[in-house]
Amino acid sequence: MINYISQAETEELCEAMLNQYLGRDAPTPQSVDIDGFVRDYLKCTILYETFSEDDPNKIGFVGDGRTPLKIKRNGKVISVVIPFKTIVLDRYLLQPEEHTHRRFTLGHEAGHIISMQINPDSAACFHRTHDKERKYTLKEMQEMYNINEWQANTFSASLLMPRPVMRNTLERFNKGKRLPVYGEAVFHPREKVILQKMASALEVSFTALVIRLRGLGMLNYHDISEYIKEELHLGGDTS
Repeated sequence: MINYISQAETEELCEAMLNQYLGRDAPTPQSVDIDGFVRDYLKCTILYETFSEDDPNKIGFVGDGRTPLKIKRNGKVISVVIPFKTIVLDRYLLQPEEHTHRRFTLGHEAGHIISMQINPDSAACFHRTHDKERKYTLKEMQEMYNINEWQANTFSASLLMPRPVMRNTLERFNKGKRLPVYGEAVFHPREKVILQKMASALEVSFTALVIRLRGLGMLNYHDISEYIKEELHLGGDTS
């Protein structure tokens, strides 16, 4: 039987583990050292290899000591069995422009490691990016969007953007006030500047930050027509 972990459980587990890692009396960090957490707290090895799987969107892998991973070394494709508690990320994630992507992927794989501790029967798993131009098979779609992948993403968000850090960041950049959003996803340029500063401080992507703010109730929703009328000065009385 697989033990699924609720979002509330994930939040509590991640905050408790980060408190243990940092020390209970340590000040709230500006951003989470996810590399240090994975190496020093989870006791995992982090490796970087050039992936050579059939699916080019596979960018992260957690080993179980049984499942092989295809990688390219010295111009040759080889299959390597990755030991348990070893995380392998595609080497391209080391490029500076992939910094936030690498951090989220590492947090995602850390989520799989934690889930494996809870459910020892879990198998090795890949993390993939979604290529909008590619047609996926039903099996590939199921692998990308199954409950385990959702849980790993939830762990990553909770590790990189824990609630105390998010509260401090919102206080620092917007005096603790919820950020206004029009409709579901439209922000005024002034709020976009704040969001960019917050994302930079947290070392996460703009998109990941917005999703996290939404999940934590840190956005203040307004009708989209308000933005169109008050900010764009369009529409108005058409009678």
